Amino acid sequence: MTLESQVPRTPHVQPFAAARSKLLPITLGLIGSLAVVGGTYYFSRTDETPSADKVAANPVPPAGVVAPANPEVMPEVKQQPHQKQVALTQPSTQPTPTAKPALPAATATAVVPAPAPTQPAIGGVQPPATMPTPVAGAASLATARTLLASDPVGARLALTQLIDSRQLNAADEQLALQAIREVNARLFFSPTVAPGDIVTRSYTVQSGDTLAKIARRSGVQADWRVIQRINGLKSEKSLRIGQTIKIPVTAFHAEVSKSSYLMRVYAGEGPTRVMIAAFPVGLGEFDSTPTGVFMVRPKSKLINPEWKNPRTGEHFAADDPKNPIGERWIGLLGVEAHNQGFKGIGIHGTVEPDSIGKQASMGCVRMGERDIEMIYELLTEPNSTILIAP
Repeated sequence: MTLESQVPRTPHVQPFAAARSKLLPITLGLIGSLAVVGGTYYFSRTDETPSADKVAANPVPPAGVVAPANPEVMPEVKQQPHQKQVALTQPSTQPTPTAKPALPAATATAVVPAPAPTQPAIGGVQPPATMPTPVAGAASLATARTLLASDPVGARLALTQLIDSRQLNAADEQLALQAIREVNARLFFSPTVAPGDIVTRSYTVQSGDTLAKIARRSGVQADWRVIQRINGLKSEKSLRIGQTIKIPVTAFHAEVSKSSYLMRVYAGEGPTRVMIAAFPVGLGEFDSTPTGVFMVRPKSKLINPEWKNPRTGEHFAADDPKNPIGERWIGLLGVEAHNQGFKGIGIHGTVEPDSIGKQASMGCVRMGERDIEMIYELLTEPNSTILIAP
């Protein structure tokens, strides 16, 4: 006898139960997949409006194409910043019809700082190439001369730059040098400190002051005698406590032109330097005066020096009126490779004033009696440099 519990179930029940048990996981899997896709799409959206470069890098996919889950890691997007950098640093020289053409070279260099000058510095100062170049020499000279009365400080700077530009003809250069002498008679060689002058300043005399103490305490880069000169003092005994005097605040440098037999003296450095004076000079016979940059040889400056002729051995005492080097001597020390070996070269006076403007010395620079006295006061060691140019 067969029990009811042992009777097999009807065939149509078992297939349905098996199918239902198989369909349930599949349905759940499909629902999960749709949820993942929908969630990914939703959360990949942002409220930020895409920029033009993002739109170009990630165009909208055609219908039926599923967008990648992480578009920001696509190769074309990673290269976009690099492409931008190349476009900025290496602009194309062939503009497209819709792009702005590249700036011409002249326009681009207008905003670049001027390059360092290629000419040697004069007295530690940049040469005329770094200074404004007048458009027309005569016209600029006329303009500078009109400033002499209303703006002497500006006129002196304009005249200096004009002379240094080397664009003036001989006649106009003489007019400019004469104007320099006139304006410095007011600005430098007088007790008055002009407003805006960067070469001098005022000083109030204190108890116990001497000209040497004033120069040392105030950092004057010139001989103390120049203070006496520009203030018109007969001696140090003229100083009074509380008195206002004028002192220089810059170093002085010289430039000797062998071709023109002229020494120019400048105050200050750089494009704001100004010419203080110009003096005629004599030079070495047979073009023997060396060229290049020099400094004042340490402990070489002498007043009323004695001298021995190196060729003949003849000796001249300090007070000998026939002493060929006059009353002042400033030794020169070459600082360039080609002029370091010169010894016995200097700037000095002369008892032969007719030799000024000629090649007559043994290689030194000769000056008139009054001119060498002023140069002795202005050029000092180690502040000054002297350029001797062809």
